[in-house]
Amino acid sequence: MLRLASVLFVLGSLSLSAQDSDTAKKFVGEWQARFKDKVICTIRLKSGDPISGQAENCRINVDANGDLQEPDSDGQPDTPSPIMNAKLSGSTLSFEEKEGDDVIKFEFTLVGEGKAELKILDAPVSLKPIPFVRQHESR
Repeated sequence: MLRLASVLFVLGSLSLSAQDSDTAKKFVGEWQARFKDKVICTIRLKSGDPISGQAENCRINVDANGDLQEPDSDGQPDTPSPIMNAKLSGSTLSFEEKEGDDVIKFEFTLVGEGKAELKILDAPVSLKPIPFVRQHESR
């Protein structure tokens, strides 16, 4: 009886890994957030264990209500920031970015086919989720 339980556990683990892999594939690619037809943030995610990637040119400005506003335009592209400590849980990818001495925590949640929302955790002001659209899959 113990062997049967062990075999069922292994089969269940394989099935769970396959589900995680299928979900992870839905995150892979280039994602963009736009405000009035201007790209305000790009996130590129690559497959792997864990998922890896980077964010670049993220100019996210909000008003007192947490709504997106026109981004500051300094004309200078940002240096890509690698995502760190990526963890997949269901349809949410949690990750961190380092900004100077600070670590910023994010949740990137799939909300539909090729659509996701980014939440910035522990932000100093209340922010509404930022919508992203997948531009294409990475190969």
